[in-house]
Amino acid sequence: MDASSAILLLQCHAFAHEDVRHHKMTYGFLGSLRPFSGELQESYFHELMAVVRALSGEFGKPALNRELIACLWSITHLARAWAVEPDGVLRRNGLIADEQVARMERWLDLISYAVMILLENGGEEEAFWGYREYISEQLDPLMAELDVLLKEKAVDADIQELHASYQQRPGADEQQLAAIEAKFGLLPEDFRAFYRRKDGSGYAFHVLYPGDGESDEGMPFYLMSLDEIEETKSYFCERDELLAEHYSEEEMRKLDPEIKPFLFHEKWLPFATMAGGSVYLMLDLDPSEQGTYGQIISYVHDPDFVYYVADSFMELLRESNRNLGLMDAIEY
Repeated sequence: MDASSAILLLQCHAFAHEDVRHHKMTYGFLGSLRPFSGELQESYFHELMAVVRALSGEFGKPALNRELIACLWSITHLARAWAVEPDGVLRRNGLIADEQVARMERWLDLISYAVMILLENGGEEEAFWGYREYISEQLDPLMAELDVLLKEKAVDADIQELHASYQQRPGADEQQLAAIEAKFGLLPEDFRAFYRRKDGSGYAFHVLYPGDGESDEGMPFYLMSLDEIEETKSYFCERDELLAEHYSEEEMRKLDPEIKPFLFHEKWLPFATMAGGSVYLMLDLDPSEQGTYGQIISYVHDPDFVYYVADSFMELLRESNRNLGLMDAIEY
């Protein structure tokens, strides 16, 4: 995410973009509160935090971007006035639950704290420590659940051996993560948090099972290490290639609206694949207006096409754990 795309997203989430027809003017952080659908969209908050991180260099400049500050001020002030204050429109009319009020208040505190520290030149580590704690609170139980499921479902002797190797795998350090970001773009914090704990899963040890587990339509994926991700990018999604070069307009209508119309795209980062297969899970670092930064998409070979999978790595893991729980055993 570069500064110009981050500013555009910020304008939309603050309901301040000049194009009122932009999808995120309605389905963005502020737009989703007026009118309120009854659901707080976690993905909007995470995208906002990615925007703040992408613009972190702007906060330390001698001359501040007034539009940047105005958008952030609008988001924190108006969201608090509408959704948190007792006499705000949502609470006054009984449109928002107490749990949602508490969650919104915490989101706004995390946004404002990050901005305050960045304005003081306090550094990214301090600015986003609270946000990373917030991510850990959700990710740690999912990873603990995954550990239990993997142990339970690793029945075959060969799979048990792969599982033992997985348990010993170290996590990636900040330097490794920063190097990947410098080459390919800002990584979502939930993805970074997982890789701090485990740098991939090892070849052929499938730990991710997206899809419909109840219909037995899920696919098994193993996680590539950061080194493997970098190697894969040297020959896959290392260039841009439009779907229109291969498909008719009618066929392209099958593309999920969250995804830009590419078959291969430099801003897609493959991180998981099937052993011996030509199927990839990818971080989408350049979604369409209807998508979310860092959403999960998949590339499937023969026929080659791209599909939307989940709005975040966290949601992918949550869905995968559910499907893994329905399985009798992990297969090679």
